[in-house]
Amino acid sequence: MYQFCFNIGGHRHCFDVPTLIDKNIIKRPPPNNLPPFELAASVLLLVEAVPQSELSSELTQVATRYIQHLATQMPKNVELVASKPTEHNTAAG
Repeated sequence: MYQFCFNIGGHRHCFDVPTLIDKNIIKRPPPNNLPPFELAASVLLLVEAVPQSELSSELTQVATRYIQHLATQMPKNVELVASKPTEHNTAAG
């Protein structure tokens, strides 16, 4: 996705920037699911895994705002609620 590149002795050297996810093992949602919601929920999980920063705060706000908007669009008698944190889905755990 991104690389750090520099020249040494007239030769260009590039190294991949490490990422938090392995693109080869991403579980793609089935076509009947709601990929934008699954993306927003995944963003929230990713930002829990890293130290808080300006970027993680912005991503949290955007993803949360989208999920809150989606919650207002649910059919009658359907409620979208956040699951209770467990030790498996917290940054400290």
